[in-house]
Amino acid sequence: MDGVAVEIRSYSGEVTRHLHDFDQIILPCAGRLDIEIGAQAGFVAGGVASYVAAGSDHAFMAQPSDMFIVLDAPAGKVRADLSPFFPVTPDMQGLIDFLAARGQASLAPAHKAAWTALALGSLARPGRPPDAQEIAVRKALAFMQERLADPIRVADIARAAGISPSRLHEAFVRKRGTTPHARLVALRLDAATRMLAQTQLSLAEIAIRTGHGDQSALTRIMRRERQTTPGRLRRDVRNGGGIA
Repeated sequence: MDGVAVEIRSYSGEVTRHLHDFDQIILPCAGRLDIEIGAQAGFVAGGVASYVAAGSDHAFMAQPSDMFIVLDAPAGKVRADLSPFFPVTPDMQGLIDFLAARGQASLAPAHKAAWTALALGSLARPGRPPDAQEIAVRKALAFMQERLADPIRVADIARAAGISPSRLHEAFVRKRGTTPHARLVALRLDAATRMLAQTQLSLAEIAIRTGHGDQSALTRIMRRERQTTPGRLRRDVRNGGGIA
């Protein structure tokens, strides 16, 4: 390949094994990707990214509702000393959040090229080791992603992160500019939005799978947070309007 390609991808839900002649970076956007690279097994989620070197045999699986930013680069373009699994730096997290919010289709080619250059530049600089608050936030995010359908509370998330609820709240405000509860609400709505756009599941089933309990709860929260409803959003997608 000649240049670097960047794409927001989802996968089939089945185990896939292959290798390719280019380097690949997989960044967490929503959900979890389980991946085995050679003899090393790990995952992409909650502040953990993956580097697949050219020629590396690898197998992976993620659910169709999960979403990842994937950079394909000519062999040797990416830092050779990257670990197969490495932490997402705050700079890279900002780039991930920007592209996830905008969507690749909404970016002009020049903007996408600029994003790619910034991402590669971030990868080229050895990141600072994450501090205790950042580690706690990443543990919390991974726990949220894995338990979206469950009736978890902030106390449960804090326990999984290994700190008190008040310290978790402080860490999220400092590191992400939001609260644990607000991020959980957003993650659940993001998952529901993808399911509405990409599956034929009923609204009631989507509500259950994304931790909203029932259809009326999903409708109420989506109207409050996103100023739309599940039914209207699905109609817009089917009519070719896409997701704003």
